[in-house]
Amino acid sequence: MELSGRVALVTGASGEGMGRSIALTLAREGADIVVNFKQRRERAEVVAQAIEAMGRRALVHQADVADADAVQAMVAVAEKHFGRLDIAVGSAGGSWQPRDLPEIDPDHWRAVQAEEVDAAYALLRAALPGMRERGWGRIVLIGGYRADEWRAGPPEAPLDYPLGKAARHWLVRTLGPRELAHGVTVNAVAPGPIEYVTLEQARRLVEGDAEASDEPTPQDAAEAVAFLCSERASFITGAVIPVVGRKEV
Repeated sequence: MELSGRVALVTGASGEGMGRSIALTLAREGADIVVNFKQRRERAEVVAQAIEAMGRRALVHQADVADADAVQAMVAVAEKHFGRLDIAVGSAGGSWQPRDLPEIDPDHWRAVQAEEVDAAYALLRAALPGMRERGWGRIVLIGGYRADEWRAGPPEAPLDYPLGKAARHWLVRTLGPRELAHGVTVNAVAPGPIEYVTLEQARRLVEGDAEASDEPTPQDAAEAVAFLCSERASFITGAVIPVVGRKEV
């Protein structure tokens, strides 16, 4: 197991998508996991139980990822509980509305950017000091496929969500090379549309018990994250790695 002895924080790990699969996959690779959730503790507890059933330790922690103080406190709790924080994955993100720009409510616009951009800033701000001090760290943000060159436009596609993902890509490309001197890598995984899966499906996928498919699952994104967190990716930083289905290419 490549991540034995490591501790990973995964935001948005209680949902039915990539965050949960990332948490399970990093646990499979040997890491202890901080399971972040915003509202539904019971779902986070179920994910923690699945992680513990894999022989790893899990800590459930509630925090709004757009709240910098809450994220700072969450990282402090993780470091106190486990003694360190080696990996931080920003999977939690905003919702979107496929509307023409004049029709997007300002409160919704600000909420999406807070969950996409402010949340990435808060996670980086909280996690980097400890990682720099220890001389090792992995930060992975979940971006979005082709967010940097979004051209579909409303009503076919949203404007708010890909803007936030493109900002995450910018942070990764800017900070990645700067942090390598500290032994820290900063990368992004940029999935295309990926369907949700049940917990049982997620468990089967993380164990490799699934039929081949033409379209990616949350597990495909999780495997990319796990690779970026491994020693094999020690000198990969500032990268945005797409995870897409054949229809999107």
